[in-house]
Amino acid sequence: MSTGIPNGIDPVFLNESFFVPHFQPILNVTTRNVSGYEVLGRLFSPTENQFHSLGSYFHGGGGDDILNVYNVDRIIREKAIRYLKDSHSKTKLFFNIMPNFLSRVHKSDLRADRFHIIQLIEKYEINKADIVLEITEDEFEGSIENLIQMVSVFREYGLTIAIDDLGVGFSNLERIGYLHPDIIKVDIKIMRESLSMNSFKQVLTAVSEMSQKLGSHLLFEGIENEEELNLALSMGANLLQGYYFAKPASNFLNKNYFAKSLKATLEKFAGLRFIDLVDELNKESDLVHSLEGVFQVIQATDEVGLLESFQSILELLPKNITKIFLCDIHGYQTTPTYLRNENGQFMERLSGLGNNYAWKPYFIKHKAFSLKENKKWSITTPLYDIKKQSEYVVFTYSISEELVLVAQVDWKS
Repeated sequence: MSTGIPNGIDPVFLNESFFVPHFQPILNVTTRNVSGYEVLGRLFSPTENQFHSLGSYFHGGGGDDILNVYNVDRIIREKAIRYLKDSHSKTKLFFNIMPNFLSRVHKSDLRADRFHIIQLIEKYEINKADIVLEITEDEFEGSIENLIQMVSVFREYGLTIAIDDLGVGFSNLERIGYLHPDIIKVDIKIMRESLSMNSFKQVLTAVSEMSQKLGSHLLFEGIENEEELNLALSMGANLLQGYYFAKPASNFLNKNYFAKSLKATLEKFAGLRFIDLVDELNKESDLVHSLEGVFQVIQATDEVGLLESFQSILELLPKNITKIFLCDIHGYQTTPTYLRNENGQFMERLSGLGNNYAWKPYFIKHKAFSLKENKKWSITTPLYDIKKQSEYVVFTYSISEELVLVAQVDWKS
């Protein structure tokens, strides 16, 4: 198996001086300062006079000799801690921690004083709050209980916990649920795919909302261009990392090195987002204004009269209303569903009669707004129709105290 080391050199035969930690800056969006660095392993090649990444070595290439990989990791880690101490910098270091390696080296002995990172913190008298441990593996060979115990040792000691590469593998949500990380790092593939695929964009949106509800900071890594930066900002990123700002280097930067350029980027982004939100609010207002007069035609005299007056407004509705029906105040559908076909005409469907929508978030929200704010209408955030591959919103409107109109609106048009 390849070692992942340039020119086939096994690191066991190399001098420790060839292993050098490199630091990639992590920016805090709020302060616009460099708040920390991810520590990455590099191997210096004297013959080529350049550094090579050890990423492939740590993640699979050196798998035949766990102790050798672990020892190389320890060398990089101690040099990074020593550099932090000698630099007198007030910054954080993010270290990749591979639980499989730790569990195989330490077996069941998971005392705090056994872990190398904690020994280094004590040796160099580093502030515990300045160390972040990134749990890097998408699968852990041991039991989840052992992983929880291991992370608990680090957390109780006072270290910050991050989940790395969210989106790789299928165990991430389980790990997040058990470990409740302080920081969630988003896998670069999800971010890039979301720029062209709506499904990935919605997954990313869900991750963003989840991080807020968990109280976890959201870190977007691998940012390489302005489009990816704007996407990260739109998802509420607290922390930013990537070649767009800087490649890993063997030294720290001035903490406000990027402050000026990031300030300009944030102001531009905020201005454009403000315009987008105003446009969205105008679309809502235009929709309500165009429909209020139409809906006043609907009269709830009796069931027959109600249905006739409801049917009479269908041809007056804007073309972007694709589905419409009436419910009583308890959420039961009282009229047929009217669906717009490809020719723009409404077709009647009786199968929905008696369906209940009281449990739907949009219906509960509408009733609450109607009761507390005396508001007659409500609009959801854009949703997605997987069959039509298009966005829509659900518009609800109180025809009377007993009747609620529900309409599906094609939002893009």
